[in-house]
Amino acid sequence: MNPLFAGALMLVAGLNGASAATSKVEPWGTVERVTLTNDKGMTLSYIDHGATITSVAVPDRNGQAANVLLTLPDLAAFQHTRNRHAAIIGRYAGRIAKAQFTLDGKTIHLPANASGVALHSGPDGFDKRVWTRTDFTGRASLGSIYRLTCLDGDQGYPGRLDVEVTYRLMKKRNLFRIEYRAWTDTPTVLNLTNHGFWNLAGAGASGVATHRLTIAADRVAEIDELKIPTGRLLPVSGPFDFRRPAPLGERLATTDYDHSYVFPRWSGRLAKVVTLDEPVSGRRMVIRTTEPSLQFFSGNGFDGSEASGYRKHDGLAFETQHLPDSPNHADFPNTVLRPGQEFRSVTSYGFSVLSP
Repeated sequence: MNPLFAGALMLVAGLNGASAATSKVEPWGTVERVTLTNDKGMTLSYIDHGATITSVAVPDRNGQAANVLLTLPDLAAFQHTRNRHAAIIGRYAGRIAKAQFTLDGKTIHLPANASGVALHSGPDGFDKRVWTRTDFTGRASLGSIYRLTCLDGDQGYPGRLDVEVTYRLMKKRNLFRIEYRAWTDTPTVLNLTNHGFWNLAGAGASGVATHRLTIAADRVAEIDELKIPTGRLLPVSGPFDFRRPAPLGERLATTDYDHSYVFPRWSGRLAKVVTLDEPVSGRRMVIRTTEPSLQFFSGNGFDGSEASGYRKHDGLAFETQHLPDSPNHADFPNTVLRPGQEFRSVTSYGFSVLSP
């Protein structure tokens, strides 16, 4: 095992005798799919390609489970999608202006898209890689650890980077966590997230108009015409203020969202940042994270085509992360990772039902 992973999480083998939680591994095209089931009937499925989550099934208020994560039918669809459905994004999630930044006096050039911007480290980002997986079962949880190694210069970034992403489903609660760790041998920048789209009425349901959304953020990053942060963090107001539950049907009728929300009093500790309710099904999702911001994206690019599989606003993405273009903004939370440091980040997704 790579010595950089020597401090990896110790695993506890064996099922708790009182638990009915299970883990199933099966072939899925040229990779494998893991399906976890907990004692509450929640299931979590993911594949080795992109360390991509393919399904999150949770019960509604009547106990009927449905997948609430937008998904695709097969491996080929995940390999060719441009929407990065619930894959791990890296090395740098979000946009970097002019596909370049300066680190320790040296200008780093990155692959650019048609707009001249580096976006999600495409076209060969972490979402296109096949990750190495180790499965585990412990007393309170079960899941898998995914690992990926990138060599110096990969995607244009300096430094060899070792990344570890753990998917952990709790046995006694309808909650799963994504735990990120990374190490480098050369100063570099890093910004990791998961690019899942959510619809609590069920994946494939028409739109999210019935949802209510709360985001515990008091500022939003001002962006230019290329959706690059200008450096100004503005107080939330009008359609961008989600500090109280807001009906999305009204908001999406006038506003498309692809914006970075910044949390107050960020400490790096796990904090509640999103509450999403769907009153018809009675499902609620609560997101907690150690990250300072999230990119709220309202599925504006879905066009109903066979390639996308979904229509505009059929799902919502909440990409917990550092701010886009942070390497070019000294006032933003720092994304530099140096040798001897360990990058750590945690985001949790908890599910419950609303009172009648």
